Amino acid sequence: MRLQDLIGVLDEKYVYGNSDIQINNIAIDSRDIIDGSLFICVQGFTADGHDFIQQAVEKGATAVLIDKNVAVPSGIVSIKVASTRSIMGKIASAFYEFPSKNLKMIGITGTNGKTTITYLIEAILNANGYSVARLSTTQYRIGKEQIRAAHTTPDSIELQQLLKKAVDSKCTHLVMEVSSHALSLNRIDGCEFDAAVFTNLTVDHLDFHHTQEEYLDAKTKLFASLGKDSNKGLPKLALINIDSPFAKRIIEAANPALVHVRGYGCEKQTDILASEIETTNDYTTFLYQGVRFRLNLLGRYNVYNALAAIGVGEGEGIGLDVIQQALESVDGVPGRFEMIRCGQPFTVIVDYAHSPDALQNVLLTCKQLSPARIITVFGCGGDRDRTKRPQMGMISGELSNETILTNDNPRTELPEDILGEIEAGIKQTSGSYQVIPDRREAIFYAISSARQGDLVLIAGKGHEDYQIVGEKTIHFDDREVARQALEERRI
Repeated sequence: MRLQDLIGVLDEKYVYGNSDIQINNIAIDSRDIIDGSLFICVQGFTADGHDFIQQAVEKGATAVLIDKNVAVPSGIVSIKVASTRSIMGKIASAFYEFPSKNLKMIGITGTNGKTTITYLIEAILNANGYSVARLSTTQYRIGKEQIRAAHTTPDSIELQQLLKKAVDSKCTHLVMEVSSHALSLNRIDGCEFDAAVFTNLTVDHLDFHHTQEEYLDAKTKLFASLGKDSNKGLPKLALINIDSPFAKRIIEAANPALVHVRGYGCEKQTDILASEIETTNDYTTFLYQGVRFRLNLLGRYNVYNALAAIGVGEGEGIGLDVIQQALESVDGVPGRFEMIRCGQPFTVIVDYAHSPDALQNVLLTCKQLSPARIITVFGCGGDRDRTKRPQMGMISGELSNETILTNDNPRTELPEDILGEIEAGIKQTSGSYQVIPDRREAIFYAISSARQGDLVLIAGKGHEDYQIVGEKTIHFDDREVARQALEERRI
């Protein structure tokens, strides 16, 4: 499109040069530049795009978007704004023809449960005959195409590309996880959401947000934006876990003139309330509006996830009979309480739990299965929130019979430092534990020491098929390693 039309969506900008030129591509990475590109210079955490203007021009960029006073080669159009990061979503949305206008957009935010809820909503919408795109931590799926997920929520340009792809693929709905990082970094700007779900908020990501208050503020942004400058129907729908102590803050963020707020939960009286909850070794059941739901997902926390999905389905006018059948058809979500079955006389579960609340929830669910012993294998990621490490150690020490501390993704931190901080928490309990830094060795040890009736929980990485050690990313899949250990034990 013409550059002058593209930057027309910006309220304040200073243009240097002739903006009546054709733009064929937009990019924030100079390696993605083609002829006729607009290069958006963003200051990142490890590099500054302004330092790569010359490389971008050499590759074919004809215009640059900047927020610093920098030298721009002669003949290249420059547009200066207050913050390139804050307007990148608007620019990307305009370049890809405002795709969210042509999709029913559903966003899920919160510490835990986001991925599972996207799968459940997708199942409900598909069951009602809609064509659905899903953007989640495990993968991006548009129609039948599956795309590897690099981030929980893609960056602004990739997000708008995916939305445009969904529109071109005739999708009617798009359901996506909205991370606190994405909200803080304005990645979803340029998207008009029709519904938003708040799951819960517990200690996590304090390496990025610094305080839980900042973390909460990031979450409220999704609900504060609902209905603003709407080009689609009103009111929007907000679904709030009413049992969360932060529910009130989320509700207050939504404009009651633009947003219809519904609560869901299992404890307090609310719009979507589950009762008569029962969990067995094979399924979870609950009652809602006189309908008995039987989930193939275990644990009370999955009842909350199902209630959020029910709320979205009802918001779309889908009958409870269709919603019930859809939810009961979901056999599981990759890396979320995923059972590894190789004929062994004990239970092995792989779960993504990597925050204190998530680890506690999954261990409480494990206890409901009444195993002889619970053996938990977990670690914590390096270069991430350190405050949760002793908390998770304490939780595992209190709820497991045996804990094996091991590496997660140590990244650039020393593994022994991470393990030491987890160990400080577990030492405050009477729980038995040992430290085996090599994750493969730790999993093999746990499975080799399990006896009939035991339960081995391998937590922290779930669906991930890699491990980040230093600056290197190596292939590592907890599920694969668990199967290998089970096979070796069987032999």
